[in-house]
Amino acid sequence: MKKAIIGIGSFLALSIYFNGVTHFVTNTFIQLFGILLFFPFASYIGKLNGLPGLEGIGLLRSNHWKKHFAVSFLIGFGCWSLMYVTYWQLGKFEIRGVQTGFNAWWMLVQMIVGFFLGSIINDLITRGFVIHSLAGKLPPFFIAIISITLYALDDFWNGDVTFLNFVFSLILGCSLTYSFYQSGSVWADTGIHFGLNVSYGLLYGLNGKSGGGLLMITEGKINPLLNNTILLATTSLLFLVVFLYYWKKGDNVAVHA
Repeated sequence: MKKAIIGIGSFLALSIYFNGVTHFVTNTFIQLFGILLFFPFASYIGKLNGLPGLEGIGLLRSNHWKKHFAVSFLIGFGCWSLMYVTYWQLGKFEIRGVQTGFNAWWMLVQMIVGFFLGSIINDLITRGFVIHSLAGKLPPFFIAIISITLYALDDFWNGDVTFLNFVFSLILGCSLTYSFYQSGSVWADTGIHFGLNVSYGLLYGLNGKSGGGLLMITEGKINPLLNNTILLATTSLLFLVVFLYYWKKGDNVAVHA
């Protein structure tokens, strides 16, 4: 019971710390400093739960981790870009041009750094910590369900609290969790996460506002049912691609207790 309380408290501490810094700290440099402090904090939390620091929650170089990260990035970016092209063709938004000059480069740097750190930290919390903490205590299938559900609940920090968003996050969580299990480290699912976030950022930037990215857009109108169908279909397609790529990989690394 004591270990369970420590584990639950540790997850909440990691989640509240990260989301508190990213959602309530407005100064860019202070926010970045706070985000970087997450890593020593997470290392301490991992050791508190009997895990070997950051490696114990998935931040390790497994076999072919660079390849997994790169391919996963292309999968995530490609699927999400396909979705946005479909939305564009259906009139959800109109592209008016592209940002140029120093502001465009500064926006791109912030987007890459912000989305990469946000992706890998979220993956370390909802997959790395959860899966490694429960490894050996429950069957992998049930651990995966717990991880996916916690990811979907944690994702409410980033969107409206709706049933659609919950279902969307559950499906997306399947891709992220499956790639984590099959590759043995956080890099595969972070590649997916980072890729789709970069695609999103090209339109909406880090702040999530229309036209806040590198592409200048004007919002249009699309049938809500069609909009949601495309979103869930793309998320399901993402899982299919991830499953086919990582299925029966010969270099899998098991997750140990």
